[in-house]
Amino acid sequence: MGSTLLTNLLPIAFTVWVIEVLRARSRKTKGFKLPPGPPRLPIIGNVHQLSIDAWTTFTAWKDEYGPIVYLNLAGQNVIVLNTLEVASDLLDDRAAIYSDRPNWIVACQMLTEGLFMPFVRYGETWRRMRRAAHQGLHQNAVEKYKPIQTKEATLLLNDLLQDSGNWVEHVRRAGGSTVLGVTYDIPTLPSVNDTELRLIYDFTIHLVNTAYVDSFVVEFFPWIRHFPAWMMSWKARALRWSQESIPIFLSMFQKVKTDWGNGLARPSLTGVVVEQQAKFGLTDKEVAWMVAAIAAASETMSGVLAWFFLAMVMYPEVQVKAQAELDRVVGRDRLPNFDDMQHLPYIRAIIKEALRLNPVDPLGLQHRSIEDDIYKGYFIPKGTICIANVWAMNRDVDVYGPDAHLFKPERHLDKEGNLCQAFPRTKNEGHNTFGFGRRICVGRYLANNSLFLNMASILWLFAIHPPVNDDGSPVKLTEDTINEGLVVRPNHYDYIFKPRFAEAPKIVEEALTAVTQV
Repeated sequence: MGSTLLTNLLPIAFTVWVIEVLRARSRKTKGFKLPPGPPRLPIIGNVHQLSIDAWTTFTAWKDEYGPIVYLNLAGQNVIVLNTLEVASDLLDDRAAIYSDRPNWIVACQMLTEGLFMPFVRYGETWRRMRRAAHQGLHQNAVEKYKPIQTKEATLLLNDLLQDSGNWVEHVRRAGGSTVLGVTYDIPTLPSVNDTELRLIYDFTIHLVNTAYVDSFVVEFFPWIRHFPAWMMSWKARALRWSQESIPIFLSMFQKVKTDWGNGLARPSLTGVVVEQQAKFGLTDKEVAWMVAAIAAASETMSGVLAWFFLAMVMYPEVQVKAQAELDRVVGRDRLPNFDDMQHLPYIRAIIKEALRLNPVDPLGLQHRSIEDDIYKGYFIPKGTICIANVWAMNRDVDVYGPDAHLFKPERHLDKEGNLCQAFPRTKNEGHNTFGFGRRICVGRYLANNSLFLNMASILWLFAIHPPVNDDGSPVKLTEDTINEGLVVRPNHYDYIFKPRFAEAPKIVEEALTAVTQV
């Protein structure tokens, strides 16, 4: 189906290419020039040079073409931003014209009714959604979710104690259960295969699947969307997925709204928004999709923890130093809690470093310009898609030093061992993984809190050892990646989790009893 469609579209594609050539010549006669970039083929431009790990290609191009690289994808202008300076100059300082999103006809307009907040075009609907989300997720607002995060972190410890061999499933369950508890006040999910979590996971997979080749074509030739579904397999899939997804999110939203009306609702993001829904001017459907965007992010936490486990085993000296801090501050007669956060700077530096070195979304979500712009002598046309190469920025030796490729929490600490803001323009994060400008991750405070408690608790309880081969020799570990579409993870390894001291399991058992009785 895809190859036939492409063949039929060649004449149209050629016309688009001719128009683009004429536009480029017109710009040149006006004294403008596009940023440098790799050579392009007729019609398809640079499409053939993209790959599943495009961030590595983009980083290599940085050395050849500079910090801002121009691509043409079958007529679509694209710039890749490879350094923090250019990304911050455009996406932060000029956010008024660089906060739009691409059309994403399938993923946004068809699959999610144009209301999935990360995909919503820059305008009044997005502003109302963003204000509402911020109301429930700003730095002080997330305090009310700490009991949920504490319960889930304790459950994760117990799961790992009982069955560490399935650590991937346990981490996924904990991440999903935390996010669904925060967003919809859904009780703790007992399994990664629980219905609600599975539905959210399947929905997110559908979003990723809309990037397949057949649906990719419609982004460049929008009129194709009007063809009947029986002619376009991607359209039939998108319509079916949309019909399956809408009732899921509406029903979870409606339950919270009903509970809130009856005075039964406990703290949740949906409850916060429902309470002030009239103020934000959002319909029920808009709120449902806005909250769905937060719920769909559950895989990111499990992805970060996967990289954390790898780092703790590849850099055992970091693990030892973190556990010494925990023994000094927390002791060995209780689990870490949020009151310890200010006194555990090395643990917090580990979080920053885990998010920096291997971002689970190395290219972030694309921005789109809404006006012509001139930057450092380069012309950036209106409608240009901007890709922030977060992976390259987070490993930039000019920012992080010649050891930027290494896991080194100390880079986030001062000489006295306290957290410091050593990296300007990173919004006090020490990395760029949460994005830029008005599209920065609205849930970053919630994410940082969950990562802190989970990482601190796991390191308090366990010594994490590398897996071993059948002959007892340690498995060779690498930072090779697996791109699952949802997140980029490391290879799976069967780490060995050993309690650090004999009393630890009993302490976890007592803590579990306490949190499950709340």
